[in-house]
Amino acid sequence: MKFGFSKLLGIVLGLILIGGCSANKQSADDKRPAKSSQTLSSQSNSRHIQVAKKASRRKTNSQGVELKHKILAAEKQCIKSSAGKTSVFVDSLNNGQLIVTNNQVQRSASVIKLFIMIDTFHQIQTGRLKLNQLVSFPKSDRVDSTGELANQAVHQVSVSELLKLMIRNSDNSATNVLIDHLGGLNIVNEEIRRLNCNHTKLQRKMLDYQALQSGKDNLTTSKDIGKILVRLYHHHVLRNPYDSAMLQLLRHNANQSKLPALINQKSVIYNKTGEFPQYGVQNDAAIIKKGNQAFIVVVLSENGVQTKQINAMQQLGENLYTIIFH
Repeated sequence: MKFGFSKLLGIVLGLILIGGCSANKQSADDKRPAKSSQTLSSQSNSRHIQVAKKASRRKTNSQGVELKHKILAAEKQCIKSSAGKTSVFVDSLNNGQLIVTNNQVQRSASVIKLFIMIDTFHQIQTGRLKLNQLVSFPKSDRVDSTGELANQAVHQVSVSELLKLMIRNSDNSATNVLIDHLGGLNIVNEEIRRLNCNHTKLQRKMLDYQALQSGKDNLTTSKDIGKILVRLYHHHVLRNPYDSAMLQLLRHNANQSKLPALINQKSVIYNKTGEFPQYGVQNDAAIIKKGNQAFIVVVLSENGVQTKQINAMQQLGENLYTIIFH
């Protein structure tokens, strides 16, 4: 009986101890802090923000793909309509779309004058030239019927005036004078190499038919020209004030009959054209700016029909304006 009571007492004590441990555990659990409604709300908001960001990225990517397809379609239509050998460069700048179709070495015509302009300002930057410096105008540099300078009875012209005539009116006599005063073809080509435009070469002066007959022509690609305009737009060629001065020259180009022809007059146009009808060459390189937005387009076309080439460029300019700015 005593043994039975002791056993019973042990069982009772064990139950009491177990009950106490359970109570203590429950008490400890009760002391754990519950998550506040503010914390739960914050976590919920964070999840919503992450979901919204992902949706926004998907939408942006989708819009980028759509924009790329539209630009590419516009380029292909221009190439098809131009006939001949045509290449197109487009950089939408603000939208991050860079699309080049049929990039190839082609006759530059007067678009090569962009590099002569840059070399002139580079020599001004380094102190070798001055804008108001007078330059001799020899008879050998006069090219008849290609600008107003050839018909003027002058023997000296300022560097500033030569630049204006070369870019604004594409004056070939002014261009030839500048080439000589810069140091010749090789010096300009050194500048072109410095700019990493490896497919661009100045191999003759303007309208040098003897050089043409020997197989030498001025060459470039739409990508080389496009890259330079992108850098110029961002003031990354020579920095200011030189890049701003070059943009102002391009802004006052007299020939806007190609890429900018059908574009809204409220836009700001910086462009340089080139043409050589004897070889079916029609080129244009432009920065089109509207407010804080801009895009760059370059078209090089040769061995084509002039009316078709110009019409195709006009249509491309208008299409890109609508696609990129709207």
